[in-house]
Amino acid sequence: MSGQPSQFGFEYSSVFQDESVVRAYRYRPQYPAATFDLLSDLLPTGCRPRAVLDAGCGTGFVARPLARLVDRVDAVDFSAAAIREGKRLPGGNHPGLRWIEGPIESAAVNPPYCLITAGASLHWFEWDTAFPRFTRLLAADGLFVAVGMEHERPDWMREELGPALARFSMNKEFAPYSAAGILAQLEERGLFRLMGSAQTDMIEWRQPISEWVESIHARNGFSRDRMDPREAAESDAIFAEMATRHADSKDGLIVHRYAGSLLWGRPLQPKK
Repeated sequence: MSGQPSQFGFEYSSVFQDESVVRAYRYRPQYPAATFDLLSDLLPTGCRPRAVLDAGCGTGFVARPLARLVDRVDAVDFSAAAIREGKRLPGGNHPGLRWIEGPIESAAVNPPYCLITAGASLHWFEWDTAFPRFTRLLAADGLFVAVGMEHERPDWMREELGPALARFSMNKEFAPYSAAGILAQLEERGLFRLMGSAQTDMIEWRQPISEWVESIHARNGFSRDRMDPREAAESDAIFAEMATRHADSKDGLIVHRYAGSLLWGRPLQPKK
């Protein structure tokens, strides 16, 4: 991975092949429904069939809701466990959804695609290989779209949760990042040209504390398959106590406020 931050190395990406991480993934926030209306609006008018490649699909947070809006979604991930889980989840057996196991840099796919989407997976790609490949897989007017979320984080998540996550995370190389920041790096490397962005309205999603704690184990530094069981138990107790103090006093639930976000443009072949 030429020049990529070490926090995105295989040592950490391989965590998403762990059964415990895949099981916990369902407790992460889902994209607002309006995200998929925005995505469908980005489909080039004359592009037929309306085929989408979802790169690094995981359990299908993008692929499953999008399948009903297009002709075909090819959902690619290197995690067999994630694909097995995705097939079991709502929409996972849609006739227009094809699950493909393999790395996005070399998986056997069926271009051309009107869109290539990446939801919370962009940072794991081997950029110097993946983005030149995307130029070959897209239709002439097709787009690459980074699908994400913009969270309205309360103070306690920054001031209390952040240090606790850093204490227990196995990814000691972690540094904050964003899809916009990564795409800016790709533009500097001549691998991408940003063309536009959009964001849904904020939504509110409420979650039991036990599910919120479990969602932390869907992060790359918190695989139960790799953590010391005593540390996992200690971290869970600390996260649960913290959440209990800051949950909604009326119903005891954790409140999330966030919007879906899209950044799109054209992948490029780097100049030699």
